[in-house]
Amino acid sequence: VPIVGFGPDPVELGLAANFARPGGNVTGIVILAVELDAKRLDLLRDALPGRRRVAVLLSSTAPASRTSEREMRAVAASTAIDLLLFSVAAAADYPAAFAAMRVAGAEALVIGASPQFDRDMKSLAALALEVRLPTICQWAKNARDGCLIGYGPDRGALRRRNADQLARIFRGAAPGEIPIEQPTVFEFAVNLKVARALGLELPAATLARADEVIE
Repeated sequence: VPIVGFGPDPVELGLAANFARPGGNVTGIVILAVELDAKRLDLLRDALPGRRRVAVLLSSTAPASRTSEREMRAVAASTAIDLLLFSVAAAADYPAAFAAMRVAGAEALVIGASPQFDRDMKSLAALALEVRLPTICQWAKNARDGCLIGYGPDRGALRRRNADQLARIFRGAAPGEIPIEQPTVFEFAVNLKVARALGLELPAATLARADEVIE
C-alpha cells in the first residue's frame, strides 16, 4: 500500500532509503520540524534582543522533541540564551507548565512544533498572554491564533506538493521512485496586537521581514 506522508522524516524513521529515491512504499513531505524549532529560537532572539531566559514548550509525545531540544540547546549555547525546557503530554498539563515558567522567570517562549500544540494554539497563546510571555510558534497562521510571531513553511504549498505526489501514484508511479520533498517557501507573520498588549516595540528589521503584520 503506497503511503504519502506529511511531517516526520521517513528516512530517519527507517521507512525510506533516502530523499531522492525512497525505494520502498513511502514518500511524502518532510516539514523540518527539528531544524525549524532551532530557527524559531534564533528569530525570537532577534525580535527580543534583551530577553535571555527563554522557555521552550515541547510535547513529550512528539517523536522529534528530544532532537529539537538538542538543536535548540546548541543555538542557546552559541547565543548566550538561558534555555528553560518544559514538557507536557496533554492539554491538562498546560496550566501547570505556564505557572512553572512564570516561577522560573522566563522572558519569552518558543512553542515547539507539534500537531497537538497547533490544535490547541489559541489556548496556549491565551495562557502565554496571561503570564506575559511573547511567543513564537510553528506556522505563520499561529500569529492569528494569538502568538506574537508565527514562522514556518507555506503549508498550502506543501499540501499541493502532496497532492502532486498522490496524483503521480494514481497515474502508476511507484512511491519509491517519487522523491521525498522539503519546504522551499517559508512564511513569517507578526501580531502587533499581541505586541501592544505586552508593551513591546519590535525591531524594524523584524517587521520588515514579515509576510503578514496583524494590526
